[in-house]
Amino acid sequence: MDRADVILEAVQRTYDAAASPQDWPGALAAITDTARGLRGFLVVENHARGSLDLCHMARHDPLHLSRFAAAAEAGMLPSWMAGMPAGRALRSSAVQVDGDYARSAFYNEVVRRNGCFYGAVAQVESTPSFRGYLTICQGQGRGDYSDADIAALQAVVPHLTQALRLRRHLGDADLRATQAEAVLDQLAIGVILIDAAARPVHLNRRAEAIIARADGLFLEPSGIAAARPDETRRLRRAVALAGAAGTATAGLDAAARAAAAGSRMLISRPSGRRPLVAAVIPFRTDAVERRGGRVARAAVFLSDPDRADTPTAAVLRDLFGLTAAEAEVAVEVGRGEGLQSVADRLSIAGTTVRTHLARIFDKTGTSRQAELVRLLMGCEQPPLAGE
Repeated sequence: MDRADVILEAVQRTYDAAASPQDWPGALAAITDTARGLRGFLVVENHARGSLDLCHMARHDPLHLSRFAAAAEAGMLPSWMAGMPAGRALRSSAVQVDGDYARSAFYNEVVRRNGCFYGAVAQVESTPSFRGYLTICQGQGRGDYSDADIAALQAVVPHLTQALRLRRHLGDADLRATQAEAVLDQLAIGVILIDAAARPVHLNRRAEAIIARADGLFLEPSGIAAARPDETRRLRRAVALAGAAGTATAGLDAAARAAAAGSRMLISRPSGRRPLVAAVIPFRTDAVERRGGRVARAAVFLSDPDRADTPTAAVLRDLFGLTAAEAEVAVEVGRGEGLQSVADRLSIAGTTVRTHLARIFDKTGTSRQAELVRLLMGCEQPPLAGE
């Protein structure tokens, strides 16, 4: 298998893992292969909770994984990792000279015991609440990573970032489970599962509502379509590329498909409202097969900026450690209300609202009301039972 096909396999497995949590170790192993590394580490820190949100290691034994997780939770990761540009793959030697690294506690207490030295690293998630790092390591005897190794890893990094975002929407739901369609209906975003010809296999309830409004996105006999012909062509090309991701042949054609898989686009609306946001990703599952036996080969995730739901108070308490009163204020602020309107709706003093808001800013890592609203819209979550 040449490197282009290795990259393609890693992209496909990464999106599979977003839909099926148990696939993360296999996805990480595939990503490790793109850079021809020995082991791979993926960790996502939840700053609001002060804990790890995700931690996986490719080609490990349980002791190595627990050692790495403990080091990450204890804040032992190199300080330069937080300053890396988001979404860019780098050699660790480019930001810390080998001699300094060899003397560091992180290397001697964690990395060295895994038989590793050189690293290819990337910051794959960077928000006020979450920080994610990918590290592909190899032994000192094999030498540092080549330009080709870093370029191959860079081809996968944007897809890993998007898969982590999708994972946040999906929670721990496994779309290969027998109740996959029921899980999809609980999501607060629209999901259309489609075959390689852009024909629908399944729509969740939110997607059905978006289609029913007939404002920008339609289901035609030939498949999913946008109001504008050029956007329809772009959307269907994205679907075709995503559907072909698992069957690409060797060579540059495979590399081109890998680069294009997992695309995003805006869908214009005749009403003049803000465009729908669509993300198309490869989708490989046997759990959803309907409408004449067609099998889903891609998923289109849809969000409507004009109908974005503010997360519930329970979700905000869970994500950011807000008190009940702070969460209520955050929900009202997230709806775009002015501070006096929030005070009136909650029957509290304006000074109380400002006090709560200052604490909310501190706990969410924001500093302005507009920034807080953007954060809240970005952490839209499916409801849990009883919410």
